[in-house]
Amino acid sequence: MAEQIHYRPDQARRFRPETLEEIERFEGRIAEINGLLDQLYESGLMRWIKDFVGAMPEVSTIALEGLNTAHGQAGMRNLLVLARQLGRLDPDRLERMFDAMQAGLDRADETAAGKHASSYNPPGVTGVFKLLRDEELWRTLAPVIEGAKAFSAETRRQRDPSGDKDRRESDDA
Repeated sequence: MAEQIHYRPDQARRFRPETLEEIERFEGRIAEINGLLDQLYESGLMRWIKDFVGAMPEVSTIALEGLNTAHGQAGMRNLLVLARQLGRLDPDRLERMFDAMQAGLDRADETAAGKHASSYNPPGVTGVFKLLRDEELWRTLAPVIEGAKAFSAETRRQRDPSGDKDRRESDDA
C-alpha cells in the first residue's frame, strides 16, 4: 500500500539554496538586459532598428533590384573572388605586406613633400653606370622585378591556356 503524502504549505513556499542562486543570477541578467535596452533607446539606435525592420520589405526589394543588374552581379562576383583570394592568404603575411606598403607610401610622400632627402640625385652618364653596380639598389629592386615577372608570366599563361611553350620560351629569351 502507498504511503500517505504529508503536504505542508509553509515548507512548499521555501526555495532550495541552489534555486535561490539561479533566481538571483536570472534577475541580474534581466537587469543588464533592461540597462542595455535603456541605452539603446536613449541613443536613438532602438528607433533606427525598429524603423529598419519595419522597412525591411522595401529595403530588400531595393537591394534585390540592385543585385539583379549586370553591375550588381559583377560586383557580387568580384566580392566573392576577393573573399576567396583573401582566404588563401596567411593573415600574418598580409599584415606584413600592408605594413610594408604603408611604409613605402609614407616614404614616397615624405620624399615628394621634401621632408626626406633621397640619396639619389639625377645621375649623369657616369652616375647611371654607378647605379648599375649599386648592390643595395638591386636588393631593393629585386622583389619588385621578380613580382613583375611573376605577374607577367601569370597573365600570359591565362591569355594563352593552350600551353604553347615554344612561343613563351622565345618571349623569355
